[in-house]
Amino acid sequence: MTVVVYIFLPARDIHIVKELEDVETLERQPVSFLCEVDQVDVDGRWYRDDCRIRPGDNVKIRHQGKTHALLFKSVRPEHAGEIRFTAERVSSYATLTVKELPVQIIRPLRVKIAMYHHRGLLECQVSRPNAQVRWYKNGKELVSSKKHQLINQDVYRQLTIEDVRSSDEDTYTCDAGDDKTSCQLLVEEQAISIVRGMKSMEVMEPKPALFQVETSLKSGRPPKWTLNGVVLDHSAGVNIDRQGNLHSLCFTSTDSSMSGPVVFVAGKSRSTAQLTVKERPLEVVHHLDDVEAKESSSVNLSCEFAPSPRVVRWFKGRTPLKVSNKYTMKREGKRAELLIHGLTGMDAGLYRCMAGGSQSTAQVKVEVKTLKLVKHLEPVDTEEDGIATFSCELNYVVANAEWLLNNVRLRSIAINRIQHMGTMHSLMMQKLRPQESRITFKAGLLTETTILKVKERPAVFLRSLEDVVGEEQGEVCLQCEISKDSVTPVWRKDGTVLTPDDKHEFVQCGKSRALIVHSLSKEDAGQYTCDLGTSQSKAKVTVHDLHITIVQRIKTASVLEGENCAFECHLSHGLDDEPVWTINGQVVVSNSRVQLVNNRHIYKMTIRDVILSDAGDVVFTIKDLSCRTVLFVKEKPVHIFRDLLRVKAVPGEDAELSCEITKPEVTIRWLKNGHPIRQSHKYEMSMEKNLARLVIKNASIRDSGEYCCEADGVASRAKVEIRELLHTFARELRDTRGEEKGKVTLECETRRPAKHVTWLKGMVELRSGKKYVIKQKGVVLSLTITCLETTDMDIYVCDVGTMQSRAYVTVQGESMCKDYVVGWITVYHQCLFPFKRVTVLCHIKCIFVKVSVILHNIIENSTIPELRP
Repeated sequence: MTVVVYIFLPARDIHIVKELEDVETLERQPVSFLCEVDQVDVDGRWYRDDCRIRPGDNVKIRHQGKTHALLFKSVRPEHAGEIRFTAERVSSYATLTVKELPVQIIRPLRVKIAMYHHRGLLECQVSRPNAQVRWYKNGKELVSSKKHQLINQDVYRQLTIEDVRSSDEDTYTCDAGDDKTSCQLLVEEQAISIVRGMKSMEVMEPKPALFQVETSLKSGRPPKWTLNGVVLDHSAGVNIDRQGNLHSLCFTSTDSSMSGPVVFVAGKSRSTAQLTVKERPLEVVHHLDDVEAKESSSVNLSCEFAPSPRVVRWFKGRTPLKVSNKYTMKREGKRAELLIHGLTGMDAGLYRCMAGGSQSTAQVKVEVKTLKLVKHLEPVDTEEDGIATFSCELNYVVANAEWLLNNVRLRSIAINRIQHMGTMHSLMMQKLRPQESRITFKAGLLTETTILKVKERPAVFLRSLEDVVGEEQGEVCLQCEISKDSVTPVWRKDGTVLTPDDKHEFVQCGKSRALIVHSLSKEDAGQYTCDLGTSQSKAKVTVHDLHITIVQRIKTASVLEGENCAFECHLSHGLDDEPVWTINGQVVVSNSRVQLVNNRHIYKMTIRDVILSDAGDVVFTIKDLSCRTVLFVKEKPVHIFRDLLRVKAVPGEDAELSCEITKPEVTIRWLKNGHPIRQSHKYEMSMEKNLARLVIKNASIRDSGEYCCEADGVASRAKVEIRELLHTFARELRDTRGEEKGKVTLECETRRPAKHVTWLKGMVELRSGKKYVIKQKGVVLSLTITCLETTDMDIYVCDVGTMQSRAYVTVQGESMCKDYVVGWITVYHQCLFPFKRVTVLCHIKCIFVKVSVILHNIIENSTIPELRP
């Protein structure tokens, strides 16, 4: 008889709590997708465009509770697409967009040298294989042809140039859009040698000059000809030719300025020769003519040479002339000119023009006018700070005239105004000083002198002295104003002349004059006089007795305990008497904490580290003066300057919390999760100076929570976490086979000694006795089963709290029908063993055990065919 058992498990209703979200990122960036369902132990799968995603080095799949995660360490463009998470009958979708990184030039182009008529290769490396590039030659884009081949191979970009010529020597650029690189291609020809070099030549201008060079090979690149270092090109006067290996340079018309070295360069070979061009002898075709002109006019001297001279020099007598305001020199072709401006009698004489070995001379005569005064200068008498005007008239206009004061030339400025209108010349002088001076007028050789007399004005008082009143130890100032800045008065007291000293200070600023008398005393009273020599001013000084008052009274102070404070009292004058400071009626003296300072009329008391007993009345007394204020001292608030720290411990250990406060004598209160706790065998509280301590004895998991230390309105909080150490197995249990009435031993090993060990048979907890012997030696755990029976066949579990290890025990000697039961139990074991969590699976296990017992009873009373699981 065959018995078939069907087990139906109800399907779960799963919902997506948190959907997947679209992600847009750059290439090579990490990306994560998170999906949350409403139930735990849900088997989920991830897909990209209907292709299942498997974990690997770059892809990680995580599952913790209700949250499922898909992680990409570094995404690439091919990872883009639709991402789908499926859990049984529900799914969530999102789109992954991956942007490619900008193309970069990893290895740039380098300068390349290619042989003439050979192949040239330029190569660079880009950041990704699919990068598109363009090639340019000196800014002009290149396309694939027989001449240029553009090659893309993986991340390498190449440009091949076939049959390299001289025209291929240029700058090449590889442009990848986001980045570019450039290099120079140089073309090197085959070695060329000079078979027959140039010979130096000497010709007379303007005859032609020919230079020839013969090379060993016909150069592909045109050779370079230079004269005096300047590169020559084919032109009207220069003829460059090449016939096979023979190179020619011909100057069709030479000039003496062309003399110099001629250089021929072909590849790395060169030939040099010297060109010497001699000048033709110069001849004067048209000589200079004698000239006669009037003074102040201009004359022009000119002559003509053949051929055109390179250098022309002019002389007056034997003196060489230079270009200036006086002389203007011109040369147009064969003609040379000299223009002389503003003729004077000094310009008359023999002038000579020289060029090469030829010269021409001419005589210049100047008709000089006689300069006369039509109106003469007249002497001037004026007063100080007045104005003096001088004027004269000449018989004709003269541009260059000058005025002198005591033989010193005058210029037109704010106080000296010089004017010139036709033949009239004038000078106006202002702000004159007392003196007698000579005024001179000069025009050419003409000189006229006159006298200027300036009379001095007497000094007078613009503002007289005034009577003043002062106080002992103070100061007074006698001030007046006079009409002249340069006068220094004489000061007197009761007829006695005063001199500058510590008591008397003389002040002079512009037209103001002052006398300051310092440190007044009764003897300083009297009559003071300021004498200018021509006039006097008098004033009376009165000195009153000294009156001392308190200028600034001491201010009320309010400070915190432990801070510093200061009190200041300012008097109108300093006294020799010592002041008295009192606090609450007690006289204060200077010590390490209190400092008294007297600085002339300022009196100061400083108190350091103020204490509560310092509070009260503060009184300052000196002579018959007194000043009072109040010092308020506030108690320093409590602060926690080292907070509680988070504590982790395992059950059975002591957990300790501590914090430091600013005041040792305050009342401390400890709380757990907001509820006060007291001293007991569980909690040990102590206060040592500023350190408050709480020790939790023999901590357990229930002692976990938030602890708080309160002191006068301030608090510090920290969490205490008590949890078991995570035990793991270094060696798991193994399936064991035994015989009836025999015994078997199951043994495993943990990485650290376990405190709580539970052995289970199926779902039933085992106790140590005759049937079961349970032992623990350090990290080794063992279970011995004696007197084996068929009912001992089952799954045995070793539970250390945080981990479990399972093994199956088989008992031999059973009948065929019992093997059938064993087969079912094996199937049950193989189906359930991979799962670590015990939830709904525990109920399924119980069902399998009950079915196995029923089958066993049926088989004992029946005969059934052999079955295999």
